[in-house]
Amino acid sequence: MGGIGEIDVAFKGILYDFFSEEKSSKVLLTLDTKRGNGKYIATYAPYGYVKSPEDKHKLVVDEFTSQIVKRIFKEFLSGKSMYKISEGLNRDGIDTPGVYIAIQVGSEKQLARYREKKPLWNNVAIGRILGNEQYTGTMIYSRFKNENVGDKHAKALPEDEWKRVENCHEAIISKEDFEKVAAMQKENTCASAKRKHEIHCLTGKMICGNCGHRLSHTYAGRPKYYCANHYLDKADGKCNISVLNVDMESVVKKVLQMMIDVLVDSRKVVDMQREKQAERLKQAEKHLSDMEHSRELIEKDLREAYESYKLEMTDKKTYLEQRKIYEQMLASLQENIEKQRAAVTKMTDVDVP
Repeated sequence: MGGIGEIDVAFKGILYDFFSEEKSSKVLLTLDTKRGNGKYIATYAPYGYVKSPEDKHKLVVDEFTSQIVKRIFKEFLSGKSMYKISEGLNRDGIDTPGVYIAIQVGSEKQLARYREKKPLWNNVAIGRILGNEQYTGTMIYSRFKNENVGDKHAKALPEDEWKRVENCHEAIISKEDFEKVAAMQKENTCASAKRKHEIHCLTGKMICGNCGHRLSHTYAGRPKYYCANHYLDKADGKCNISVLNVDMESVVKKVLQMMIDVLVDSRKVVDMQREKQAERLKQAEKHLSDMEHSRELIEKDLREAYESYKLEMTDKKTYLEQRKIYEQMLASLQENIEKQRAAVTKMTDVDVP
């Protein structure tokens, strides 16, 4: 019966996978059909757009954020670095895409969290906008694919396998400008690859003591760590932190040495505690052994008193008095032996860390 049951469970699993895959394929086919017809399916509109009030599957240009997108492309084409573009947006108090999405959704809790953290524009946010082809009016989909039913992580497909629907919505950026930006980014990537340095061992581990942001690292000039938050938000002058590699390494080495010294000292303390514990246990075991030896002597005396009585060397009254005394002594001693044995067991079970 067990074998049949296992086969039944396995068969049900196969059926489940089959129907799940079939259902998943139908859902994906339906979504792809909608996207192929130019319908926008994602939860949030890209920065620069909003969903049309009349048709939630249609993107329309957002008057304010579309100007920010145009500004980013224009400044990059003029030769500004992504860092300089970020600096300007932060200086002008422009909300990041994350904050704007929270405003779109109407999530007061999420918006309050964003406001508290004071998110800033950075190279990553600028790079995502510069690389988003949807700003040319083209719908892009099928960029990822799940290998199996239930996969949590989809596999990224090569760009030439992406599906596109052109002129799907109003363009914010011309295709010519988008292609120019893509070419400039590719050129910058190639140049960066030529001067690529090894990642410093402390990269990503150093935190700014003022604002809590991770310190950035650069090999330009004298290699150093610095707080990018200071450069991205010039209005906040608290984070003017810059530490050379050699100085940072020296501080870290000193801290590590202090931790090692503390660890060594703590081990010495533990060793001393273990020695004291072993000595206390040794004394307790000796005391228990002495008590057990005393019990044996009393039991011997009791036997000898009985032998004397049997041989009529002592009278009955004397023997009974002696036996009473010995038995009282044995009872008291046995009680103390049990207590001492429990104490020894407890000391044996104690583990000094």
